[in-house]
Amino acid sequence: MASYAASERRMASAIKDLHDYLWTGARKDEPELLRRLVRGARDLDRHLGTRGRIERAVRSMTRKLRKARQGPDLFTFLQAVAGLAYAADRVRRQPKEAAKASSELGVSLSVHLASAAGAHDLVDRFESGRIDFGEFCELLQDRLESRGVLRAREFGHAANLAFDVHALWNGKLPAGTRRILATTSVSAAGFACVVFVDALRSLGRYRRTPYARLVPVTATILEGLGGHP
Repeated sequence: MASYAASERRMASAIKDLHDYLWTGARKDEPELLRRLVRGARDLDRHLGTRGRIERAVRSMTRKLRKARQGPDLFTFLQAVAGLAYAADRVRRQPKEAAKASSELGVSLSVHLASAAGAHDLVDRFESGRIDFGEFCELLQDRLESRGVLRAREFGHAANLAFDVHALWNGKLPAGTRRILATTSVSAAGFACVVFVDALRSLGRYRRTPYARLVPVTATILEGLGGHP
């Protein structure tokens, strides 16, 4: 873990820069940013033992990136695999950090699905603070179901569980209890990743690259997590 820490920080910085490049108008050196993402994906593969799955997906997308069309999917994929790995690595030593990262991933996946379903009004209401995350999820589930997403409720429940574990965190609980809560939060975020891919298919927004890699990578992360503190 110690040897991977520097790579993890570099990857987090590159993903943040990708977000700013896509959505805030930040001026970035695109070729250099994409090289950083490929390097981070390679390091993450080595850390997880995922046999190049992440790097191959990222390299395929960054070879000739179409910013508007591919950028959001590249960001979501990388945030999901890096965020879930970060959370899983911290269940035992930093359970609150694990729960926080899982919560953030649940929110990010929800916002992406809302955008994919054309529910931009819900995203605006949530991000402006007019509705809380629980209300956002309830409304999102209705929208997704109206678009034919059969597992919309399962996605909402998983994202909400990951969010609530962190929102209701009590640092005074026994260490074993806190680890179990963190494990639950990470597992819920991982399940949300799986149902997220299924929902994209129902919405007609599934792209084999990168999302064919998301479920196998999620499975590897959760297998390493285990079910006991």
